[in-house]
This record gives sequence, C-alpha cells and structure tokens, in this order.
Amino acid sequence: MADKFHLENAISNLIDNALKYGGNEISLSYQNLDGFHCFSVTDNGGKLSKAQAKRIFDKFYRIPQGNVHNVKGFGIGLYYSKKVIEKHNGKLEVSIAKNLTKFQACLP
Repeated sequence: MADKFHLENAISNLIDNALKYGGNEISLSYQNLDGFHCFSVTDNGGKLSKAQAKRIFDKFYRIPQGNVHNVKGFGIGLYYSKKVIEKHNGKLEVSIAKNLTKFQACLP
C-alpha cells in the first residue's frame, strides 16, 4: 500500500546523498522497531553541524560552501524524501555525531 515510484526515489536519494556528501564508509541497515520498518543510511562524513542538521529538510536549503559547490543541486532532495515518507505516515530523521551522519526513515 505504498507509492513504489516515490518511495524508491526517496530512499535512493538518501543513499545518493551519502555517496555525494558523506565519508568513505557508508552502511545501510533495516530493523523493525515497534511495528515500523526502519531503513537507515549511515556514513562517516560527520560534516553536518547541529545548526545545519536542523535545516537539512528545508526546501531549497543547501549547506553553505562559500562560492564553490562541487556537487550541483537545487536543495530539494531531502525535502522531497521527507515529504514522501511523511505522506506514507512515516518519519525521516537525521542524527549526527563526530564522524557520523545517520538518516533513518521509518514507515508503518
């Protein structure tokens, strides 16, 4: 009972972002938490600050990198992913620590 096209794009976007912006180690995991199917994408980049993590799902937000962006984009990927997962009655969250960025999408 899911929109396969959009849900696949949302999760693929999380993986793509880890490849583009994360560190050199990326892991994917799945677990069932209290009846929710949770998919995690974790990398060892650790480049996100707490202030940036609060805005990462905002429409058109891109992490400031001066006048240079090695990866082109519009800042809508994580916004899109979050909206798609929320439309499926799920949630998408980011957690950060030193050398760790983890995106977790949980769906009923």
